[in-house]
Order: sequence, then C-alpha cells, then structure tokens
Amino acid sequence: MTKRILGFDGIRGLAAVFVVLTHLHFWKLLENHHLLNPALTPLFGATGVQAFFILSGFLITALLITELESTGSISLKYFFIRRSLRIFPLYLLFLALVTLIYYIDSRVTTTASLLFAYSYLYNFIPKSLYTPFLGHTWSLAVEEHFYLFWPFIFVIAFKKHRTPLLIVIVLYLLSTPVLHTYLDNIGLSKSYFVARWTFIASYNIAMGCLLAMLMLSGSAQSIIRRYLSGRRSLIVSGFLYVFPATVYGLSVSFDNIFSSYIRCIGIAGMIGWLYTHQNSLAAKCLECRPLKYLGTVSYGIYMYQGLFLATGPARHAGHFWPPTSQLNGLFWVIIVTPLSYHLFEKPFIRLKHKFKSP
Repeated sequence: MTKRILGFDGIRGLAAVFVVLTHLHFWKLLENHHLLNPALTPLFGATGVQAFFILSGFLITALLITELESTGSISLKYFFIRRSLRIFPLYLLFLALVTLIYYIDSRVTTTASLLFAYSYLYNFIPKSLYTPFLGHTWSLAVEEHFYLFWPFIFVIAFKKHRTPLLIVIVLYLLSTPVLHTYLDNIGLSKSYFVARWTFIASYNIAMGCLLAMLMLSGSAQSIIRRYLSGRRSLIVSGFLYVFPATVYGLSVSFDNIFSSYIRCIGIAGMIGWLYTHQNSLAAKCLECRPLKYLGTVSYGIYMYQGLFLATGPARHAGHFWPPTSQLNGLFWVIIVTPLSYHLFEKPFIRLKHKFKSP
C-alpha cells in the first residue's frame, strides 16, 4: 500500500478537532445551554481518539501486509526505527516542556505523574496521581504497548496461520467488553481509568487491524470489499455509530462500556467504505485543504492542546500555567503546531524514508 488513501487525513483532522473541542468543554457548554442532547455528546466527544486508534491499526497492518507481499519478509528493525522517529521526538519534546514548567511552578503536576508519562504508563496511572497536562498521553501509551507486540504476532502468524490469527482477534474483541464490565463491577474504576488500560483500550486498534486483514488479504477479501462497496454497508455503519445515542440511559454499563464498542464497529465500517470509494463525494470533502492539513499536523495538535489547554482545561488560582483563557491557549495551539511540524517534526519524518524495507 504505497498510494495515499484519500480522506484519511481528513478523518484525522476531524478527530483532532473533536479532541480539542472536548478539552475546551465545548460539548458540555452546548449541553448546559440545551443546544445538544447529552445522548449525542459521545458521538463527537468520545470518538476522536477512537478514530485515531482504528485508523492507526488499519494503516500499520496494511503497510505490514504490503511489505510482506512485495518483499516476502518484514524488517521489524526498520519498523521500530520508523515508528520511533515519528513518535518519540515530539513526545519527548512535550515532556521536556512540561518538566520545565513543573520546575517553574511545581503545582501544575507531580514527579510521580511525570514518571508515569516518561515511562509510557499513563494509561495505568491511579486517579489520585492524574494531572490534566499529561492526561492525553494515555493514548500514546496504549499505542506503544500494542505495537510492541502486534508486529511480532503478525510476522509469526499471518503467513501460515492467518485464520487462527483472525479468530484470536475476533475473540479478543468479543471478550474485551465483558472483561471491562467485570473490572468495573469489582470497583477498580473508582481508583483507575480502566477503560484506558492497554488490554481494554486496544480493541479499537485491533478493530483496525482486523479490517485491514479482511480487506487486503485472504480468499474472502473480494467478498468483504464487495460488501463494503455497497450503500447498505454505509447505512449499517452509520446506524451502528448513532445507535447508542438512541438508547442512551439504558444502563450505566451500556452507556460507559458497550456503546463505545458499537461505535467502534460503525467507525471501522465507515473507514472501510471510504477506502473502497476513493472517488466519492465524502472522500473529496475530506480532502479539502484545511481539513487535510489539520490531519497532517494532527499529532502536533494532539500533543500541544495538552500543553496549552490541559485536558480540563484546568488552571487553579495562583497557577502560572496554562494560559489564562481558553481562547489564549487555543491561539498558542494554532501558532505552535504548524511551526513544530515544519521545523521540528519534518526532519525526523524525512529521516524515516531512509529506513524503508528494501
């Protein structure tokens, strides 16, 4: 898969906007003014990171399949070098900035919280140690944990044991909401963000991996593509995306756990539909320049909105950070993100190309 997929940057752009608006409390503001039904809020506020996860699983698995089919093997060394060059520089720069702010004003976070972030374990942090400037790093931790294992599993099982691998992924997807419910019922959610634990939250990435495997390899790929190319698949996917809102309030477990799984299937279906409809109006709209650019710099948006807005936003009396107003913080996100991408991130992105598999 060497050709760029139309619309995917646009999805990233929308996902980044959803995340920023969530951390600006925009959806809550609409709710408070009775302009948005609380049942609809998760369709926007909760799906930004989900979309990032599903796209990530799809694209990385698609690249692994392409490399295996074109070269007959996969260079895990080059895989991890490429990923490190894209993820680590900006992540470490962000943590260095937060650490600097912490030394200026120790009230903005704690040493323990920083250690969780530096060690890529923020998704397992106890709620008592959580601080808003580092809260968004949980998703980076989930991805890094998942991709420490997935390439090895793929290399070992995909070529000769593809069907068992698919079965294992499906069983994992089916078991995750059950495990999540159990962990909630025994009270762990009182002290931890259980929904962010790697073996729970990774179902979104695994869904993207499964979608790529079904669409791009195997004897059933023509059937899957034929289904996804039909209008019915888009209708079904859209229905699954909005369905949780129609039964909002059914139960705490449904609203907090099962609804996100149903939305995940819907998002994956829509991504699959878009992949098979590269000439569609939807793809063209998602390719509009501003949205496409937002998708290109979405990693920076995600990191810097945590720095300038926090995941609250939360500035307590007497704290010198984040910026005084939300609009001020948003202004700095808008200014710093493109500068960071073009002056800091791009050299590392260019360096990635030196580590393409032969």
